Amino acid sequence: MTLNKITKNLIPVLLVCAFTGSFTGKTSYYVPGLSPFFSNLAQVETILFSEAKVARLLAEQDYEDRVRNRIKEVISGHYTGLDEKNAVRIPELILDESKKYGYDPLFLTALIITESSFYNWAKSNRGARGLMQLRPATAIALASETHLKWRGIRTLFDPEKNIALGAYYLNKLVSRFGNLTLALEAYNHGPSRLSKYLRKGYQPKRYSKKVLKNYRKIRFQPI
Repeated sequence: MTLNKITKNLIPVLLVCAFTGSFTGKTSYYVPGLSPFFSNLAQVETILFSEAKVARLLAEQDYEDRVRNRIKEVISGHYTGLDEKNAVRIPELILDESKKYGYDPLFLTALIITESSFYNWAKSNRGARGLMQLRPATAIALASETHLKWRGIRTLFDPEKNIALGAYYLNKLVSRFGNLTLALEAYNHGPSRLSKYLRKGYQPKRYSKKVLKNYRKIRFQPI
């Protein structure tokens, strides 16, 4: 390569270096392989993305706090039958299980209202027990699937275990029937019975409408 060609190729590089030096000066944040100018850009991007992440997390935390308070407000209108120590845990349990399966926490709240009105010791004439009204035979199978330690029927009166099993059961039914309305009806009637209904061309809707009505009541109010 001739001297003229070398000089010609170096000119743009020298101009960039000169511009970079005058524009940025020294930088304490250097990314190997990048000029100081682009190292500064990388630093700015890091700061901006960090701030955006913090803002997003704060917004999520604010929303979660408002949802938690809304659940507390809803529960305060019902008699749980629990001591204060266990009653105050319920909103957090609902939030945890909702995150696990992607539910709106207020939807799971509406389901519990429909099932037991938040009375922990509720027992149906079909033997379903607890906040989410699970029958022992169903709960034993669910506990086995989720590796939850089963301690007899009393397990269903433990709010943490009851909500965990109920949330898992609903998610399982959604996966099986591919439809939230059908999953709710299966939750109420039992999946086998619902399948029989569907084969006969009948789709029950009463229970799912009741749950969704309760959901609208508590969801579509300012949080």
